[in-house]
Amino acid sequence: MRANVSGKLLATVAASAASVTSMGVVAAHAADAQVVDPTVVDSRIKIAFEGAVYQSNVDKLGGTSDKLGSGSDFGDLYGSVALTKAISPDVDWRIAGAFHAGQDNDFSLSAPTGNGAVDVSFGNSYNFQTLDFDVGKHVQVQSADIRFFGGLRLLHSKEEVNLSETVTSSNPADKTGTADKLGSSEFYGVGPRIGAEAYYPLGETWGLTGAVSGSAMWGRRTNKISLDAVTNDPDSPDPQPEVTHVGESQHSSEVVTSIDLSGGVTFKPWENTTFTAGYKVEQWHNLLLLSDKSTQTFSGPFLRLEVKM
Repeated sequence: MRANVSGKLLATVAASAASVTSMGVVAAHAADAQVVDPTVVDSRIKIAFEGAVYQSNVDKLGGTSDKLGSGSDFGDLYGSVALTKAISPDVDWRIAGAFHAGQDNDFSLSAPTGNGAVDVSFGNSYNFQTLDFDVGKHVQVQSADIRFFGGLRLLHSKEEVNLSETVTSSNPADKTGTADKLGSSEFYGVGPRIGAEAYYPLGETWGLTGAVSGSAMWGRRTNKISLDAVTNDPDSPDPQPEVTHVGESQHSSEVVTSIDLSGGVTFKPWENTTFTAGYKVEQWHNLLLLSDKSTQTFSGPFLRLEVKM
């Protein structure tokens, strides 16, 4: 009797264990199938921060001095913020804003005269910003993920050149005065932008990335020049200083084009975080009129942080 009861009890326990094991295997396979389901859309928004220090060939006045902006040193700053969201397993949209601040190139000098001195100061600066919106299509080529995209780019650029002259004298009978000359150029434009970017994994945490894009913006440019002068003449019957102001502006419709290239190495320490370090080149045509070159090139190392939220 005891042997029969024990045998039935052992058989029941074994059957229960087999049932539990089978359920666990089925559940595990179901979980695996859910993870690799290609129809699942990642609803998280990816935010990316990028920064770079650029070297440029912008050389105002055609000089070779660093103070005139020969571009021999790194000094231009670049930064951007981008938001990307998937709308299907292989289609997403992206909006990105970027700024570029050129280094301020200033210098001054003083030349003595018989009874005083002439002081001259010069300065120039430029900056431009872009706002991009595009829709991308992801294509798998072996292990690589290639994103082809197209959209619109908005561009604003502004540059200024100023020259100030001051004449002083220790002789009260001499004329003295100051003159400030200011020139500026500002552009607003919009146009299409297309390109492609690729990611090739080297393992679970490392990979290679690259991108190329081109754009053409049609818009309006406004050029201004002004002169403000104040002259003191002791021999004049009017003791008040003479003030002069002259200003002129011009408008034109123009096209600005750009080509961007970049490549780098990525590191993914966590599932939702990616770091990228690389090198980037931007070439613009007809962007800065006050430069002595119609095509300006900006290049330098960049760092990017991407986080899925």
